[in-house]
Amino acid sequence: MTSRQSLSIPRRKPSQARSRQAVEAIVDASAQVLEQRGYKGATTNRIAERAGVSVGTLYQYFNNKDEIFDALIEQEAARYLQALGQAMPGPEIPHREAIRTLLEAAYAHHRLVLGVRLVMRNLPSTAYGERSRTIRQEMHRLVVQFLESRGPLPGLDDLSLAADVFIAQCEGLTYLGRVQRSPQELIDILTESLGRYLLGGNAE
Repeated sequence: MTSRQSLSIPRRKPSQARSRQAVEAIVDASAQVLEQRGYKGATTNRIAERAGVSVGTLYQYFNNKDEIFDALIEQEAARYLQALGQAMPGPEIPHREAIRTLLEAAYAHHRLVLGVRLVMRNLPSTAYGERSRTIRQEMHRLVVQFLESRGPLPGLDDLSLAADVFIAQCEGLTYLGRVQRSPQELIDILTESLGRYLLGGNAE
């Protein structure tokens, strides 16, 4: 049975506190190994070693590294979206400052987000598609919420479309840009670009 085929077959579910701790340690370790070694170098042996568990223990809960990374994506997506929601600036914050605040929250875990995207591309297409749709829908909802909190914006009647443009600009510059840029550089560029798009001639 291949790694991809076995992704849909769950292993033992962690029911006791010690079991839950082991699963959390394995998933957290997979993120650290992913950052340091990349997807190919993130073997189950290295993940188990970093987690401080035996390989046998790891295989009690996960069939392979793809299952571990699927759990990592679910965990990190939830944390990422929660962080964005908590960082949502209030209507009293000036527009450009509010845009920067949201971008800073989005890029706080930039390296891990890049690694997670790489992992998602290696997952079976059904898992990748489902995860991508769920994350993008929640991202879109948060950006629409952000735009609504800004009150009427000049020339922006369709906030759903504006949210799509907002997300597309961020993803395009981050993942498709010709030049690799640091998170701070991306935040600076996107604050200016999105500010011009969303605010028009508004100096705030």
